[in-house]
Amino acid sequence: MLRFLKRVLEVAPRLAYVFDLRLDAGLTEGRVLDYLTRRNVRFLGRLKSNPVLDAMAEPHVRRPPGRPPLGGYETVVELGWYQAKSWEFPQRVLLVILDPPDPKTGQLFLEPDYFFLVAGWPEEEMDGPACLEHYRRRGTFEDRLGEFNQAVGMPLSSPEFRENEATLLMGLLAFNLANGLRIELEDSLGGCWDLGRFRDYVLKAGGRVAKRSRRLIVHLAQAVVGFWQRLLKRMAAWRLASRFPLPRGPTVHAWRPPPRHAHLSEVLRD
Repeated sequence: MLRFLKRVLEVAPRLAYVFDLRLDAGLTEGRVLDYLTRRNVRFLGRLKSNPVLDAMAEPHVRRPPGRPPLGGYETVVELGWYQAKSWEFPQRVLLVILDPPDPKTGQLFLEPDYFFLVAGWPEEEMDGPACLEHYRRRGTFEDRLGEFNQAVGMPLSSPEFRENEATLLMGLLAFNLANGLRIELEDSLGGCWDLGRFRDYVLKAGGRVAKRSRRLIVHLAQAVVGFWQRLLKRMAAWRLASRFPLPRGPTVHAWRPPPRHAHLSEVLRD
């Protein structure tokens, strides 16, 4: 995990001046949090519950009077600093209490539901509700990841890391290309196509390949000819950018000492 994280932190500053990480509960382990804290990287992550955290949350998991409660059915509580035995640094922990009524019956459940967030942001920069809202935005990526696993997902079962890496990269390239074509078809037809439907009804079309006059001609099944006519028309309009984007200007980098061979001899300039 740290190998992947180091690569992310190496590339991210080239893409943005300000960035942070939003982590799943499986990634908020001590070595990851300590690594980010040492490098002063902002992060938000869901924290697995344990008896210590449950004891810290117990005084706050209460239903306020009034129905509906004045504060709403969602509450964010600052629990303060928490440090597990395996952590090198204490971390700021938030308690999120969810107590919405059942959408069908309108009845409340027996006990409110709750979970924990660990925040690498100071409270003065991002308060509790803002942390929760910021963390929830990661759901968009989870949707895309679920769609990738459902429509493209490739088993990474090779014993060698580089083999699995190559397989994953090929899958991501296929995912990006299929998504680009799907968007073109959606814009042309209207409506919304999930990637599985686009794969099964458009990309997996039957056909016959014939060679004529040094050309390969693909005869598609009649059921998908209309789809592919629209796609080819849209693809024919693709154009490269007329010029490369303007330079972003200088970027901030940590100071780097000169190499060892520098300044070994005097250099005189005319």
